[in-house]
Parts: sequence; structure tokens; C-alpha cells
Amino acid sequence: MIKLLLGVAAAALCLILPGYWAYVAGTVAATVIVGAGLNVLLGLAGEVSLGHAGFLALGAYGVALLELRAGLPFGVALVLATAGAAAVGAALSVPALRVSGPYLAMVTIAFGFIVDNAAVEWASLTGGASGLSGVPAPMGTRGMAALSCGLAGAVLAAWAWFARSPAGLAMQAVAQAPAAARSIGIGALPVRTLAFVLAAAAGGLAGGLMVGLTGFVAPSSFPFSTSILLLLVVVVGGAGKVWGPVLGAVAVAALPEALSGLAEYRLLVFGALLLAVLWVAPGGIAGGLEAAWRRVRRGRALVVAPSGGLVPVRGGGLDVRGLAVSFGGVAAVAGVDLVAPPGRITSVIGPNGAGKTTLLNLISGFQPSDAGEVVVHGGTLARTFQTAQPFAGLSVLNTVRLGLLRGRWRGAAPASEAAGLLAAVGYAGPLEALGGTLPHGDRRRLELARALATRPAVLLLDEPAAGLDAPDTRRLGEVLRRVAAAGVAVVLVEHDMDLVMGVSDSVVVLDAGRVIARGAPEVVRADPAVRAAYLGSGAKPPSARRMAPGAALLEVAGVRAGYGGLGVLQGVSLAVRGGETAAVLGANGAGKTTLMKALAGLIRPSAGSVRLAGVELSGRPAHAVARAGLVLVPEGRQVFPRLTVAENMRLGATTRRDFLPGPEIEAMLVRFPKLRPLLTRPAGLLSGGEQQMLAVARGLLARPRVLLLDEPSLGLAPAVAEALLEQLAALAAEGMTLVIVDQLADGVLAIAAHGIVLGGGEVVRAGPADGLRAGLEAAYLGGEVACSTV
Repeated sequence: MIKLLLGVAAAALCLILPGYWAYVAGTVAATVIVGAGLNVLLGLAGEVSLGHAGFLALGAYGVALLELRAGLPFGVALVLATAGAAAVGAALSVPALRVSGPYLAMVTIAFGFIVDNAAVEWASLTGGASGLSGVPAPMGTRGMAALSCGLAGAVLAAWAWFARSPAGLAMQAVAQAPAAARSIGIGALPVRTLAFVLAAAAGGLAGGLMVGLTGFVAPSSFPFSTSILLLLVVVVGGAGKVWGPVLGAVAVAALPEALSGLAEYRLLVFGALLLAVLWVAPGGIAGGLEAAWRRVRRGRALVVAPSGGLVPVRGGGLDVRGLAVSFGGVAAVAGVDLVAPPGRITSVIGPNGAGKTTLLNLISGFQPSDAGEVVVHGGTLARTFQTAQPFAGLSVLNTVRLGLLRGRWRGAAPASEAAGLLAAVGYAGPLEALGGTLPHGDRRRLELARALATRPAVLLLDEPAAGLDAPDTRRLGEVLRRVAAAGVAVVLVEHDMDLVMGVSDSVVVLDAGRVIARGAPEVVRADPAVRAAYLGSGAKPPSARRMAPGAALLEVAGVRAGYGGLGVLQGVSLAVRGGETAAVLGANGAGKTTLMKALAGLIRPSAGSVRLAGVELSGRPAHAVARAGLVLVPEGRQVFPRLTVAENMRLGATTRRDFLPGPEIEAMLVRFPKLRPLLTRPAGLLSGGEQQMLAVARGLLARPRVLLLDEPSLGLAPAVAEALLEQLAALAAEGMTLVIVDQLADGVLAIAAHGIVLGGGEVVRAGPADGLRAGLEAAYLGGEVACSTV
């Protein structure tokens, strides 16, 4: 209502302003209208248009031609021109929205150029470069300005309503977390198409008003720079904020006029002021004001009531039959059968690279399968994600309300029902809090509540306990039992084995995409095949010969690290002497890869110390850590796929001035003879084992003082993994200092002199390699509860 009242007040003011300033006010109002349309496209749907001046031109030429050539009154011409711009926007959205990012921007730029050139070349209709003049404006300058201001108020009121509507919430969800939006039934293409059409209609309306203000239209009225200025209106004002177009239009359209007394310096001052605004308030003027208001209101937001429950679900569970998919000839999931009955928790576990998340993606439709079928009996399916994906700009309450709508753009989504679901999953924070501001535990609860809001018969959970502390994990287990008790078939992929073994009715174990065991938790835990998959006890241990260690080389003390607000490592310590090999072991999700990234400088520790030969490295960036001699061979190999094998090797020695390409690369080929015939082949065409050999060779050519190896055997065939472990044993025998993270625990312990076992980001065991073997089964498959030193 306040937007309408301000529009009426502005319209009344325009009727008494002098002619020139009434024209300025009308221009600002028209800019507000087109800015509001772009605010739908950019602020809500997250898409960028750099050719929006084309829609202004369509609206302007449409009104001018309909008045001058067809003799229609201005009001009718304005409505028809606006509808025509919307129709063109709908047609353009078909090719435009099948691309994104810079490609969408290029499509819209091309559209703007097409409109501009058509206006010039079609002179018989448009007047060519000279344009059309004498366009009737029955209300005069003041009247047109008043009309523009009134319509601007109406458009702002409509924008505010639309942003809170199911369609507006859906746009924000698609822009902020598209995968999560799909998981609750929201299709991205219809949502983005609607945003494009609304933005085009607003552009056409604004163009029609502008030609009414000036009585003239020509190609020069809407140059490419206009599209940039319109985008600047939204960005400076505040994308996604209702008052953003107003503040942006005042800044971009009115401020230059106010600075006109500065003559040739006005654009310089104008640009400096815009830069200052974006420096102080990156979210725009409205975004900065809103953030300040939120700080003032902090602590006074509504809190979820402590009551709430889950609606019983009637469904027949999930049947997965022969599901399979391959990537590049490698079977990620190979003929998996899975039955998840209603009212029960079925867990899927397995070592890194077993295919667990791929299986969930196949079941939920995020990845098409090569074979097999998925049958959900008597209901729908919902899921959560390995990394929490909140709708960052939506409130907690609106996020769950969007789930209640289940992809519909109409229907009821009561706030009380959403609040009850939040309470049922243990959320006790402010309902008005934005998803992007929540701590990690609350993000997990919100994601679970959002999934449950769709009332699924089957719920897929991908590592919901990742990053949770022990009390939160216990509470999660209680929530999962209540969800199952409500009749939902729960499929849980989780690395926390204590949680899995404590809540599961049955467990399915994957290894290399195949089911190797299934049954009750106690049966699976005792299965020799499961132990072999987790610990590598079926692999032939390499022959290891250890040299006498030197002085302390790598000293890690009390390292804490994580990602954003998620703490992963909780004070990890490790000491490695020169010439030693140390093993870092633990279940999936224990923090092993995070530790390797923290040591290599890829993430900065929040506390603790990392010293290499007495030099502190914990505050240095990754490239400086590598130059100091602490070199990481990352998980997943991460070779440069378009460069040849030889080029990949040479890049390993980039920072060395003493690199001798011929003899040193020859030494790597002697160590890894399979790479010799592949020197000129792009690295992306190599097999997994060949890529891993190349990654190790690249790391060695950096001449590291300590070589960090993160899961070097991941995804390799047993014979290839054994050959790689033999090469690592040879490096250890030559005196290379190694720190190895690997799922083949028995093979790594045959090389290592000592090591640590991580659990929940903490060191739960530490000591000589021989002593670490005892208790590894508990650490990997549940039961390790206390720290110990062997």
C-alpha cells in the first residue's frame, strides 16, 4: 500500500512541477518501471540481460506507430505495445534461457543490436536514423509524468507482492540453489521464462511512457549504453530489494541532472559516487539499508514454537532394480538392487568412490541411468544434499513454505505448518532468519524440514550428519527415527558409522559401484568383504624398506580448519621426521582431505601451527606453501586434461630454476614406464591409473621436501592400486618424506612408520604403524569413542 500512496503523491507533485523537472520526474519514474522488471530477472531469477534497451525501443516504437499509423489512442497503444514487448520476450526466452551466464548476456546483447539495426534499416516504417517525431501525448508533459509516477508506484506494489508469491519464491530458489529447487519440484525453465517475460513487459511499458514524454523516438534514443545503465540501476539500488529500482533510478537518472552545475566534471563526480556506493554497500543502497535495519532488529525476531509434528505418510516404499550408469567407460553404479520399506531406515555405506552419491542422484532423477528402474510406491520422493544447499536469500519460514507448495505456483502453505515442521526437526531459531546466515547445524535442519514439507513417501539423505557435533548427531538420529515412524521410507547415505549402526534397520554396502553386502547392521559390520573394502586387507601389501629417519621436518600442532561456518578439524597434531612416511587414516568424513588441504594452504587453518623445517606456513597461500616444499597430490588426481602428459610434468617444476627437462622427465618415465608412450597424449584421455601416475610424477618434479598424497588409490583397479603402492614404497625406501591418506589402510601401514587415525575431525588414535592396525575396524565401521595413543 505504501508504494501506491507514494506513487500517487509523486504523481500529484508532477502536476505542479515546472515542465523540465516534471520531465525529469517522469523519466525517473519510467526508469523505476524498467528497473523493477530487471529486478525480477536479476534480483529474483538471477539472470542478466545486457540488451534490455531493445525492449524499451519496442515499446517506444510500438506506441509511436500505433498512434501515428493506426490512429489508436495513447492508452490503447501503450497496452498493446507492452503486450507486444512481452510476446517478443517470451519468444526470445526460448533460445536465450537454454544458456546461462555470459552466454545469456551475449544473446540479449545480440537482441538489442538486432532491434537497433532494424529500426535504422526499416526506414519506411520507423523513419530510419531520423526516427519518428510528433508522437501525440494527450496529457502533456506534466500529465505524462504524473501517469509515469502513478504506474511506477503500482509496479513497485506489484513487485513487492510478487516477490512473496509462490512464483517469486520459486524464482529466488532457482537462482540461489537450483539443485535444491529441483528436489522440491520446481522446474527452472518455466520460472526463468516467466521472469524474462515480466522484465520484457516492464521494458515495453517504460519505453511507451518515454515516447509519450518526449513525443519523439529514434534508434539513438536507446543505444547499447542504455542497457548498461539500466543494469546499473538495479545493481546500485539493490538487486532483489523492492526499493532498489527507486534508489537506483534516482542515483543513475536524476543524480547527473543534479550535478549539472559541475559542467565537464559532472560525469567524473557521478562515477566516483557510484564506485563509493558499491564499495560501501556491495549489495546496493537498499541492501545496505536493509542490513543495517536487520542489525537494529537483531534479537527481536519471532522464534519457532516448541511444538510441531510430522504428518503420517502412506506409501509403499522404494524399489530399485538393476540401476547402472557409467562415466567414460567406468561403471560408477553397476546393477544395484535396493529395497527401502516404508517406516524403516535403510542405510547405504561404502568407501570413498563407492558410488553412494551417484546412486542417490540416479534414484532422485538428477542423473539419468544407463539401465535399471526406480519405483516409488504410493507417493513422491524428496532428498537432501551432501553439502547443505539453503536458499540463501529466503527466510527460514518461506523456505519451508516453498516446500509445502511442492513446485506449485498456487495453493496454501500455512506458516503454522511450516513452523511445526521446523520444530519437529529441532530448529529453534528465528523464523525470519535468512537461510544463508544460519550456522551449519541449522542449515542441515532447514534442509531436512524443506524436504519433509513435500510430504514424501521416500526420503533420501546424503550425509546429513556431516559437520555436526556429537549432541547434534544424536538429535539427528532421534529425528530420523520419528520420520521413519511416520511411515516414510528413509534411505540414508552417511559416513558416521556410529549413527548408521545405531539407527538403521538394514544396511547396504557398495564398493566400486556394486553391492558387496547387505543385511542388519551387526551382520554387515562383521562381513569380511566389508572390512576388506574399507581397510584394503584384500590387497597385497607392498614390500617396504624404511630408512633411519632424520630430524623433525613437518610439525603440525592443534590445527583447526573448516569451510565457511563449518568446522571440520578440531585440533589435529602430527609430527613427521625427514625420510619418514606417515599415514593419516579414518572413516569417510573424518577430516582427512580437509587436513591435507589445510597443510597445503588450500584452506587457511583457523587455529594451530604448520611448520616445515621450523618455518611457519599456516598463514601462507597455497602457491607459497608449495614453493616452500610442501607439495600436494590432490584427491581425484586433477591433471590438466587438455595439456599433454609431458606438459603436465613440466608444470610440476614451474617454480624451479634448476629443472633439467630431459633427464628429470626421463627419470619419471623410468619410475612410471606406462607413461612413456603417452607423452604427447592429452592427460584427459588417460585412464584413472595413468592419471594418478602422472599426478605423482608432477608432484615429484616439484622436488618436494614433503609429498602429501590424498587418496592416491581412489577409483583404481586392485592391480593398479597395488602397483602404485609399490612405487610409493620405493619412494619411502629412497628417503622421500611422505604423508599418505588412503582407503587401503593395510597397504599404507605397510609403508608408513607411524600415523594417526581421525574421527570427527579429531585424532582418536596415534602411534607406530603396527599398533594402529588394532582398532581400525572400530574407527571405520563404528565404535571408536575415545582418543588413545598406541
